[in-house]
Amino acid sequence: MRYLATLLLLCSVLTHAAPPNGFALVHDADGHTNLRKRPDLNAKVLAKIPNGTPLECVEELSENRSDFCFVQLQQASADDSGFIHYSRLIFPAADKSFARLREQSGRDDTLTLSGSGQKVHIVARRIHPKLSDFSGINKDKYTARLYRGKPFYGTDYDIPKSVFALERITLNGQAVPAAELQGLFSPDFAATARSSNVYQGWKAYYRSSDKTLYLFGRQGSDGAPFGVCFIFKDGKFQRRYLWGGCDLNIARKGRLKTQRNDKNALFSHPPIIVFRLNPCRAAGRLCLGS
Repeated sequence: MRYLATLLLLCSVLTHAAPPNGFALVHDADGHTNLRKRPDLNAKVLAKIPNGTPLECVEELSENRSDFCFVQLQQASADDSGFIHYSRLIFPAADKSFARLREQSGRDDTLTLSGSGQKVHIVARRIHPKLSDFSGINKDKYTARLYRGKPFYGTDYDIPKSVFALERITLNGQAVPAAELQGLFSPDFAATARSSNVYQGWKAYYRSSDKTLYLFGRQGSDGAPFGVCFIFKDGKFQRRYLWGGCDLNIARKGRLKTQRNDKNALFSHPPIIVFRLNPCRAAGRLCLGS
């Protein structure tokens, strides 16, 4: 009996010490929640985020707080990252109201996720972009701001000679508009998209109560990762959200630098530089998606 009680206590401690992280949705009784500058309920409010907004909780930047999560999300303003209290988020991977779609095995170089009467099909293909497809090209001729007139992601501004691009995403045969897939790149360090890990970062969750499907993905290179979420309502594409692209690694570097300079950094919650200046905008580039 004593052994059982000790085991239950240990499980409770471990659960408290490891708050959830990863893809999440805003869920607040007020209909919105506050994005804060620091992990403190009295900290400055950067923005009010509506319910249902998808985002990503980055555990390594949450400043060892079990009650707050450092998040990245799509915002119209420069404040596209900050802190949100865990109680204002739901994590589909751990929420019983969501059903996760599972990968179907297949021999072709595509990805199919299915479950609860829903089927998501993702196709990525290798492309060889032309230099004329890019604009805002820097003097070095190696980097650019736009691809076919819109921001592109996953290459850290570099103009790729060869890259994997999302060609098609469908839900039950209904396609996401091609314009929503343009410029979403991943490195082609292998012969196929599957062996190049293009399909590894995708997760789909379906909530039958409101017939909404959330397709989350992590894409891009290690130097320029980005997160994306495609939302489908009643089987039809509704909206795309996109975040990151260049902020996350800069945030990591700024966080580590602050910790090196401050022995008490883990307890004093120093500011993260992405709040001061969006580095994508500093480089003259729009970081956000549609």
